[in-house]
Amino acid sequence: MHVLIGYLITQIANILLGPDVFPRILGIVQRWAEKEISSAEKRKGVLAEVEIIGLELTESMARFGVELAVQYFKKIAPSTDSAK
Repeated sequence: MHVLIGYLITQIANILLGPDVFPRILGIVQRWAEKEISSAEKRKGVLAEVEIIGLELTESMARFGVELAVQYFKKIAPSTDSAK
């Protein structure tokens, strides 16, 4: 089921953001997720990087893409904390 949800998220993102944009946002989100800083700081950093690399998205679409990427990683690699 998680694979299906990941696939659907990817397809929606590719349609709404463009097929070259979402993989780049995924990479940015994954890189920032590994940093030992607060979630708010991670989100600011991701959005700043999206703007810096010039993906030419409106602010709302950039935020949407970041949120899709976060949900993608939550569905594809669910936290092992819930298993404890």
